Amino acid sequence: GINAEYGKQWYQRRVREAVVSTQSTGEVKDREARSKKLHHAEEVRKQIKEKEKDMIHSRQMFFEEGIKLDQEAQERRRRLDEIKKKKLDELQGAGVPTKYINEVARRAMKPQTSLITH
Repeated sequence: GINAEYGKQWYQRRVREAVVSTQSTGEVKDREARSKKLHHAEEVRKQIKEKEKDMIHSRQMFFEEGIKLDQEAQERRRRLDEIKKKKLDELQGAGVPTKYINEVARRAMKPQTSLITH
């Protein structure tokens, strides 16, 4: 009687506790899995942002290098023009006739064609 009833209640209580414990363990595992997925997704987004940042930086450096090269080319042209002008002044100072100086000036000041073909 009483012992059998007590044993049955004890057994049912243990089964309920086991079911609740199993459910709790499953919920904990589900939460951990969700947390890992969220963390992984965040890491991927972070890597994508870093890549985008690196690409923007690379592009910016490329354009800055182009601007620098243009400025250097302009400076070289300016220096060459100064030298040409100085040489023409020297020719004039040496008494070379104006018609010859004008021909030299026309040829010297003609825009240079680039050796680089695009």
